[in-house]
Amino acid sequence: MFFISLFFPIAVLAATPTNFDVDFKKITATPLSPAKGIDFEKLKGKVVLVDFWASWCTPCKEALPHYNRLYKAYKDKGLVVIAVNEDDDLKERDAFLKGQSFDFYIYQDHDRKMLGEFKVQALPTLYVFDKNLKPVTFYRGFGPDKPELLEKTIQDLLK
Repeated sequence: MFFISLFFPIAVLAATPTNFDVDFKKITATPLSPAKGIDFEKLKGKVVLVDFWASWCTPCKEALPHYNRLYKAYKDKGLVVIAVNEDDDLKERDAFLKGQSFDFYIYQDHDRKMLGEFKVQALPTLYVFDKNLKPVTFYRGFGPDKPELLEKTIQDLLK
């Protein structure tokens, strides 16, 4: 299922409009950092990035610091970043996170319900939601031009 990220680690597919709605109130993932998580009821009015990642996925690990930089730059303007971990081996996840300092929200998708809800087909996958919590676009993979494209999208949505 996640073979694309293994064979095309620096691929960035064109952003594609999404055709589904997500009920953030039904999210069952477990918050890891901060431990209390986020109040999903208060997301409306924010631009939300939801990233699916795993510690075994090199492009995933390369993307997270960029998302952290964007979060720090735009959180006061209404950006929320939620990183959803899909690791089976939680020790590997914890070992990776121990060496990091991320400021955004990190969740564990133990039952993989979020993968289905978001129709994730490969890691990393990043979804961008507007202030009405409607999906605007998504990206699969990670490459050198993605941070710039994503920042432009964020700036446009925060206007």
